[in-house]
Amino acid sequence: MLDSPYQTVSTVDINNGKRSSANIVILPTQQEAQSQAWADAGTSGARVFLCHVYEQGRRIHLAFSLPMDLLLEMARLQTADAKKNKNNAEELINRPLIRQHVDEIAKYLLETDNYILPSFIFNSSTPIKVFAFGTGAVKFGYAVIPSNVELYVTDGQHRLKAIEKASAERPSLRNDSVTVLVVQEDDIDQIHQDFADCAKNKPIPPALLAAFDVTNVLAKLTRDISRQLVIFDKRIDKISKTVGKDPNYMFTMNQLRIGVAEFLFGSSRKQVIESRANQQKSEYKMQMEKAKIFYMEFAKNNEVWKPLLQPASETINLDLYSLRQDRIDFNTVGFQIISRVGHRIFFNNEFSDAQRNTLIHALASLDYRRNSALWENSVVIDDGEGNRKIVTQSAAVDKGIKVAVREVEQRTGISLTA
Repeated sequence: MLDSPYQTVSTVDINNGKRSSANIVILPTQQEAQSQAWADAGTSGARVFLCHVYEQGRRIHLAFSLPMDLLLEMARLQTADAKKNKNNAEELINRPLIRQHVDEIAKYLLETDNYILPSFIFNSSTPIKVFAFGTGAVKFGYAVIPSNVELYVTDGQHRLKAIEKASAERPSLRNDSVTVLVVQEDDIDQIHQDFADCAKNKPIPPALLAAFDVTNVLAKLTRDISRQLVIFDKRIDKISKTVGKDPNYMFTMNQLRIGVAEFLFGSSRKQVIESRANQQKSEYKMQMEKAKIFYMEFAKNNEVWKPLLQPASETINLDLYSLRQDRIDFNTVGFQIISRVGHRIFFNNEFSDAQRNTLIHALASLDYRRNSALWENSVVIDDGEGNRKIVTQSAAVDKGIKVAVREVEQRTGISLTA
């Protein structure tokens, strides 16, 4: 430990008596801390980095902001191989690398101007000397990092490889910076536990993701439709996974997103959404206008949807839960059917305004009751106990689409086949 006339701090694990590798020298002023750090680095060929010093969970942590160029230079990986390390993965720091995850993050970095990356967590088993000052819980310091210090990635290996991949195509990324948290730890079991603890963060629910993620036109359209169309405004649950028995909400935000995807792309399958999202950004205004016309005209021509043309504050007696029990169009599967037929009306064919109105009127006039013979053995089946159960699988949705298209064509004499 460095000899100093000032206070030197190191932490001790009270369970096993092992000392942390943290080596913090507390000095009275910033000038003294800076001078000592540069003097120490000058005699050892080390580099000095600004950092914040604090304690968390009985360990000293160091928080840095590093340019990505320096991040790629300093970070070390110890990644388990899915084939070679099946019986000793616990001896390595990192789990096997998932290439698809790397590609997804790299794609995000390349396509998103206002991107954001979470902090990286590094581990150092080699002592890092820090000359710090301050009296609060968080101190400012100058970390002296020799060239032989190995900083292994505890959390963030996929982000690291993605930066490496994306910066090859977009070199300007290397000029950006990231936050790095260095945890002082030399116990491999605790390092693994740190990674496991980081993974315990709850993923963003689909409803919130649809509400917050506006990096592609589908997400932005879904959010704007939920606010700009009186049908959906204040009637979309933007937090929950399901609407359950709540009488005030039609759909969750994710269910609305699925329906909007059907309208825009003619499918809500993940691979279709991903293949179309970036192509449609320039067409946002046109798509938004078509969506508004379709859903509003549908509501005007459907007696059950017509009350939704009034603000939610004025329809307090409307029980949407009861409608979900009685009908398919207040369930995801029915909304998918309506929206995909809408896609055929607005995107697959060149119809006149009069023809479109005729087709929407016919679609809105279908019997969407759950006990209607129209949907039997497609999206509705008998569960054997006399109950009419809605089937949500994609094959059932496809069958329901065929039924709806057939009925609309018969009623209008207009073909919906592209």
